[in-house]
Amino acid sequence: MNKKVVMANLGMVFITMIWGITFVMVKDALNDAPPFTFLALRKGLAFAVGVIYLNKHIKKITTLELIGGFFCALALYAGYSFQNFGLILTSPSKSAFITSVSVILVPVLLFLFNIQKIAFKLWCIIGATILGLYILLNPMGGNVNFGDILTLGCAFSFAVHIILQDIYLNKKANVVRFFVIQVMFTFLISAISGFAFEDSSIILSERLFIAIAVTGILGTFVAIIIMLWAQTILSATQTAILLSLEPVFAAFFSVFYAGEILGLSGWIGGFIIVLSVASSGFLSIDSSK
Repeated sequence: MNKKVVMANLGMVFITMIWGITFVMVKDALNDAPPFTFLALRKGLAFAVGVIYLNKHIKKITTLELIGGFFCALALYAGYSFQNFGLILTSPSKSAFITSVSVILVPVLLFLFNIQKIAFKLWCIIGATILGLYILLNPMGGNVNFGDILTLGCAFSFAVHIILQDIYLNKKANVVRFFVIQVMFTFLISAISGFAFEDSSIILSERLFIAIAVTGILGTFVAIIIMLWAQTILSATQTAILLSLEPVFAAFFSVFYAGEILGLSGWIGGFIIVLSVASSGFLSIDSSK
């Protein structure tokens, strides 16, 4: 196998592992900082790193990138806010499995807005995802809570972000500059929300600093740079399959590090969701109208 392909695969596994463990770290960190404040801290750090990385190229930011970055940031802000508030009430593994459904929601939203058609096989995958969610949440058994509902809001928000970002990238926005602008606006909006709605007091703990560093540097900036590089080497299908490992890592760390008891329905539902998300990478959406 080509050395670059091997490195790209390892890079994607690394970032999905980082994203997986952040669910556990963020849940712990939210004991020391409220949701909006934590989001502002992690995105503020990511923005600072992004500015250093761009250096003089930051002057080349276009109006398109600013406008698009703002609207994409609104979706990111909503997604991370739903996720953070949801994590206070639900488990890291359930949060990760539910969040991963955003990939499946993209074609559903495009279909609802009459933008794209959906192939029959993809409808089957959507149905399997809904089944997986039902088994995971087990509403008849009373396992669903408000945190799970909030996390569904996160999945919808991230799906909207994927759609918006695709629109602006197709208009030739520079990928790295566009990403940094999104991080900047997400930081600003979450900081304003923190000042307006939260008690500014935080506990300066080691776990909070570690969580901010990992989510702000590794989980945000470094992960995106690696993913952008890997996508130039790997196919969209390979990328989708590797990204579907994120909730698997989240469940692993949540169970074996945080001591979460996921239960049989959780494992079965989670497995169906991961399989559905990975399978969606093999299918194309019929965009003709």
